Amino acid sequence: MSQNASAVAARHKIGPYAPKRKFSLVLIFTHVCLFIALLVFVFPFYWMISSSLKPMADIYIVPVQFWPTRPSLNNYLEIAGLIQSDEIDFRGGISLTRTFLNSTFIAVVNTAGTVFLASLAGFAFAKLRFKGRNALFLSMLATMMIPNSVGLVPSYLIMAWLKWINTWYPLIIPGLATPFAVFWMRQYMTTVPDEMIEAARIDGCGPFASYWRVVVPVVLPGMAALAIFSFMGHWNAFMGPLIYLNKPELYTLPLFLAVLDSGVSGRPVPLHLIFTASFVSILPILLIFLFAQRYFIAGLTAGSLK
Repeated sequence: MSQNASAVAARHKIGPYAPKRKFSLVLIFTHVCLFIALLVFVFPFYWMISSSLKPMADIYIVPVQFWPTRPSLNNYLEIAGLIQSDEIDFRGGISLTRTFLNSTFIAVVNTAGTVFLASLAGFAFAKLRFKGRNALFLSMLATMMIPNSVGLVPSYLIMAWLKWINTWYPLIIPGLATPFAVFWMRQYMTTVPDEMIEAARIDGCGPFASYWRVVVPVVLPGMAALAIFSFMGHWNAFMGPLIYLNKPELYTLPLFLAVLDSGVSGRPVPLHLIFTASFVSILPILLIFLFAQRYFIAGLTAGSLK
């Protein structure tokens, strides 16, 4: 009897009697291709980190050194302004520390303001009933079709009239509630059942109390995803700071990298400092995504699951 059961299980490949899966050539080829693709994507990051630990002479050496033979943290100390640097002095004397703090402040304030104001506007468009709601929402969406380059000159003239040139106001205030952010939150808040809003209203909650106590806890994944988008956009922004900022002490990280890459008569491009600054500039984005990827993925997929 047991032999018959074993034969049946083996024939149908079930239970502990199922044979082990054999690796086919297609499966091996697929894994080899994926491993090669992984190396292609990872190698630039490895080369950037490795070069940030080398002196500039070792970067230009031939044959190429794929790992630092004389690893040192002098590049980080030099670019942070903790030790003397001729390269930094020739380019205005601004350090990575100052530009890092500038970018952090601008990105954090923009992100907090964008998430709060866009979620409020999204709640109004999704759950409040008022005259002209749809027309106003469509008008806002229409502005997304206008290229940003079209508004550069008018925006600069307005900021000059307001005397906001060489300040952070043009980098913060106009971007506190973008049409994309409002559209994102509005679409996400449509998934919140109206019955929850009605129940909160019966319990005596006004519009803002319903938004804060009922809707916000439900849409936290969408707000987190929007926060990541907003932080990345403002952290990597280059055109705005390039147009509105002329004082080195107000520079952001992208401008600092552009200054490092600028040519100085009789001096080579400081690749060791560029690699170091590049690694420091992508580190916050990488850490934020690693720690908040659960909310990021949930925010992207919630609309399709609800």
